[in-house]
Amino acid sequence: MISPLARPAPLDLDVQRSEERTLVTVSGELDAATASYLYGRLAELEMGGATNVVLDLARLNFMDSTGLGVIVTEHKRVQRVGGTLTIFSPSSPVRRLFEITGLTQCLDIVPAKDEP
Repeated sequence: MISPLARPAPLDLDVQRSEERTLVTVSGELDAATASYLYGRLAELEMGGATNVVLDLARLNFMDSTGLGVIVTEHKRVQRVGGTLTIFSPSSPVRRLFEITGLTQCLDIVPAKDEP
């Protein structure tokens, strides 16, 4: 049993911006405890003009439906402004979640062997 005072697993983000894209490397666990942090950072990037976003999920160990919701929201946002969202190199459990939910049909998911 998890103690109610237990600290949620961290979610680490590394953001690198260039003229062509914004690369966000996500590490850790994306769940109900951490999804609002990613959502907030993506909103900040939006306010800064980011339209072509690459989410590198190679080091994301776990994602639940809350995390999926953040990614779908970001996908819709960049589409509204004529941009793109690319999911780069999702870890095996995260890729499986995209497959189970059918999101592989509507998201641009690039395997690790390709450059984002």
